[in-house]
Amino acid sequence: MTKISRGALHYCIDDHPVRIVALDVCVPGLHHGLADAEGLAWLQRTLEADRTKPTLLMLHHPPFMSGIPYMDAYRCIDTEPLEAVVRAAGNVERVLCGHVHRGMLRRWAGTVVCSAPSTTTEIALRLASDAAPASYLGRPGCLLHLWDEAHGMVSHLSHIGPMQGPYPFA
Repeated sequence: MTKISRGALHYCIDDHPVRIVALDVCVPGLHHGLADAEGLAWLQRTLEADRTKPTLLMLHHPPFMSGIPYMDAYRCIDTEPLEAVVRAAGNVERVLCGHVHRGMLRRWAGTVVCSAPSTTTEIALRLASDAAPASYLGRPGCLLHLWDEAHGMVSHLSHIGPMQGPYPFA
């Protein structure tokens, strides 16, 4: 059953072996994200409804520092309350996000956060504190997440578009 909250665009799809939960952390008119008190309460109620079911949590903004100074201002800010809700649930298999047009992985809140690569331009990996913002027209990609009850979740990076091959595997 799909459950949608009023106001913000939070929703939960609970019809499959893995529950999909989307928490709207977008702040109208601003580039950064924030999980407000109402959203956190909704998330906590949703996750507490079944603490055993494997769950994917989707956010638009990553809840961590990427190390790319000009992108870190655009992350989800003030994440300690969000981290506490996710950690307490214990069954969040992945936190999925985007916004930064770059594939990244990080351990956070007792789970793994995956940010999706871009289907358009990719943010340049410039880690210097004075680095100028830049992006590249790179290979578009997406993440595919496969759930198996016996083995858990595996996440695959899949490039989009034509490429040479396939070649025999030796």
